[in-house]
Amino acid sequence: MEEFNLMLLHIVAHIDVDGIVCHTIVEMWARKAQIATKHCFVDYQNIEKALEEVGKSRNKKDELLIADIGYAKELVEILFKECGAFTKRISWFDHHRWDQEAFLRVDSAIKELIVDESLCASEILQKRFLPEDKLAKKLAYLARAHDFYGQGFEPDVYEQACKIQDVITSGYSKEKLVEQLSVGILWNKEFESAFKEYQKIRKEALEKMDSTATNCFATVDNTKASILAVLVPDVLESKDVRAHLLEKYKNDIVFAIWPNGRIAYEARSEKFLIILQRINEKFNGGGRGLAGGALYPARVNKECFDEIIKALGS
Repeated sequence: MEEFNLMLLHIVAHIDVDGIVCHTIVEMWARKAQIATKHCFVDYQNIEKALEEVGKSRNKKDELLIADIGYAKELVEILFKECGAFTKRISWFDHHRWDQEAFLRVDSAIKELIVDESLCASEILQKRFLPEDKLAKKLAYLARAHDFYGQGFEPDVYEQACKIQDVITSGYSKEKLVEQLSVGILWNKEFESAFKEYQKIRKEALEKMDSTATNCFATVDNTKASILAVLVPDVLESKDVRAHLLEKYKNDIVFAIWPNGRIAYEARSEKFLIILQRINEKFNGGGRGLAGGALYPARVNKECFDEIIKALGS
């Protein structure tokens, strides 16, 4: 991406701290390069629609940058279908687990692909586009602290990262947040107000979620795991949910599903990776390290939740 010389850079990235920082770092770089940008803030429920919108562009100078979005066969098929004309103008930067076949398939078809599981996605972008920029380094550091649950970080750094996540989840304008972060505003009165208001909502939502907590067991070969499953209100964010469940409950694996079908799960230790792999297979999911995610192909109500728990334990 030495020289884009384009009309518009479409940025498709996730909506947690790492994803928002990805948006911010690319915006900072594009501003310096005098490149116009269009931000698409996505999760796995709306990414297809976002790619459809990008694919409508007929400007042959436009480019597409994807960040903090893991490989999924269905996603790649949608990408090539909707953005086929973009093929050699697509760059993808990610830190989730890719197998070699998946990597080679995508790498051979697009302009640039960088996958590094040892970094968070915003660190990859910072090193790629703004290697000497102090603000970009600070933002990527915050994103890493959030992605790795604060392990090895100063408590105040992790606390700030979590507060930024709560601002994101509160519904605060993501465009405005990216704009403010990009000029070094990491906290202000608006952020504080959004954060405090969300704490009331979060508390009630966690209590509602905890009321659905259900236990089951899964065994693969000689490994047996206790799984805690919950039905999650829409207002809660994945990493927050998993951290809460792992802290409050003693189960080996926590499994969370949202009404829109989003699934997130995490194991307490590597001992249970074989169980995670089985969950990946059952729900067509994937992930990184001890965590994973998937998308259930329907809205989830209480009856559907009960069926999913049966599938987990089978």
